[in-house]
Amino acid sequence: MILSKREKQLLRLLLEQQDYQPASFFQKQLYVSQKTIYTDLTNVEEKIKDTGVAIIRLPRKGIRLEGDELEKQKVYRLLVKNQNSLDEFSPDYRRMFIFSNYLFSKKPMHYQEFADYFFVSYQSIKKDVDEILDFCQLKQVTGKITHLGLQLTARESSQQSLFKSFLDHSIETGTNQRASIASLFDARVVELTEDFISEMSNAIGRQINHYFIDSLTMSLEIFLSRLLIDKHIEKQENLVFDELKRMKLYMVAVSFSEIIYKKLAVSLQESDIQYICSLLLAHGIEPYIQSTEKKETNVTLYTKQLIKKMSKLLKVDLTQDDLLLQALLSHIVPMIHRLKSDMLIKNPLIKSIKKQYSTMFTLTKYAIGELEKKFQLSLTEDEVSFLTIHFQLAFEKVNVTNHILIVCSSGIATSELIFNRIKQTISANTVLEIIQSNKLTSTSLDMVDLIISTIPLEEVEPPILYVSALPTTEEIATISAKISNLNENEKKFHSKKYQSSALLEKYLDPAFLFIKKDFLTKEAILNFLADDYLNKGLVTNEFKQSLFDREELGSTGLKTGVAIPHADPQTVKETKLSFVTLHSPISWGDTKIQLIVLLAIAEENMTEAKELIASIYDLFNSKEEIQWVVNSQTPEELYHRLLRGGHGHVF
Repeated sequence: MILSKREKQLLRLLLEQQDYQPASFFQKQLYVSQKTIYTDLTNVEEKIKDTGVAIIRLPRKGIRLEGDELEKQKVYRLLVKNQNSLDEFSPDYRRMFIFSNYLFSKKPMHYQEFADYFFVSYQSIKKDVDEILDFCQLKQVTGKITHLGLQLTARESSQQSLFKSFLDHSIETGTNQRASIASLFDARVVELTEDFISEMSNAIGRQINHYFIDSLTMSLEIFLSRLLIDKHIEKQENLVFDELKRMKLYMVAVSFSEIIYKKLAVSLQESDIQYICSLLLAHGIEPYIQSTEKKETNVTLYTKQLIKKMSKLLKVDLTQDDLLLQALLSHIVPMIHRLKSDMLIKNPLIKSIKKQYSTMFTLTKYAIGELEKKFQLSLTEDEVSFLTIHFQLAFEKVNVTNHILIVCSSGIATSELIFNRIKQTISANTVLEIIQSNKLTSTSLDMVDLIISTIPLEEVEPPILYVSALPTTEEIATISAKISNLNENEKKFHSKKYQSSALLEKYLDPAFLFIKKDFLTKEAILNFLADDYLNKGLVTNEFKQSLFDREELGSTGLKTGVAIPHADPQTVKETKLSFVTLHSPISWGDTKIQLIVLLAIAEENMTEAKELIASIYDLFNSKEEIQWVVNSQTPEELYHRLLRGGHGHVF
């Protein structure tokens, strides 16, 4: 019988152990629940029974594989059966090795050294290098071979992204995938990365998709390997609008940078720390408490009081936002220890935050009084600015916030004048930022709703409002009216952050939209959807069990009233989404839901998974939006409401 990928990983771990190991050991290595480990053990036991090897499970001792050497050789042969993993002397692995040697060695090998190492001809190596250069060219990066090795004409972040793309392209999924990749890196780098991700996964308290785990692992290993030869990430030029999202993970990145210095004796630059933030954010990591301080009930109590106070000040209910509570605790718990120990930290965005988010900064500074009094602390403005970031991001999830960009040529005084005059006339849910015109083309404008400019600009997607260098009272009134019109046109159901209707439309099918169903339990819904997918040939027989296994790890129901169940991509043959609305809300974990979105994403489409999931979360970021979708009377109406950000929008 053929072993699944995870079963092969489990069996290989069993073969490597000399002594009994607890189930938690295998759980930590494979990032799954203990129940899944026991299920896989049963499956593996059945599949290897003809080899003579047995899986022994003893209470209080653990799990172990027993058999003689001849029997274990049979198991090894079963492991490699039908696997697509890389042979370390295959051309694919050879090219990975050559590319990594060029990127990670202070003194890269020459062609003949590669040839001697792999027992191949000089011409074979030359052909390998040519294929590497062709790949670079395909990715719009020019490369050439000099006496110093491979020289790439790209920024450091682009070079690292290029090599990761090369690994993704070169390696087929198989049991030895991680081992093949890990062999390219310094052992210290591999150990450090695995320890960090393992501890982070445990601290978060939920399972992270193993595709994200593998991707993040590779990205960090590449990053750390380049640091070892003193290659640092270039300074990123981003709008503060976008920087806020990264900054919520700043303290996690700082903590990791301290570990890097301790383990690798490498000092990180500010741009490196920001890059770590980007990697974590891109792989779906949220702030988490990095110690056992979750038990500090006083901190939790006063943090909840802080959220309640800010909710009153902002006139927006943030008390149900569990991610906000977690994010604040992840900062406040270590913050208390820092301040009591006179350990001060700096927020690199503090000036921008105090300027562009002055209202939120002021309210946060006012609201922390009880916290300061309770713990006998005086928060620095840097600490206040970190808390401001979390409140601003939470506020923008439930309240439409307009982001206005002021473009100038080089007259900073002029742009500041415009900034200050506009600032006096706008509401708190409008954020302003200044940018020089020569940086506009290299800046992402995804978060920008309106551009105000004193100079002619090339056509861009956000609307442009032109004003004079010294705007008159009438022009200021026009700007205020335009911003007010933005608020009116946005309404509460048409999120400007909704960017990917085209991708959603790709996997949306009216045949998978179910209206006003009468299901009473979560189990009934999952059974219905799993059977529907299986009958249509979209999934394997293991799909249903995978759905229920995922729910046991933690409810997929969100406080806003939507549940987003999903299964292991290995059980999905073809990517498809299902949407189910209910006549009445039902219990899903500890929340009530009336809308279910089934995510069935096949392995071949995992490169689009993050954007697709982000699109769905953008769709349903408030109870009002979900109710509007639930009120659809026909599958056709639901279809158009789901695509409201794209071709089929209904406004």
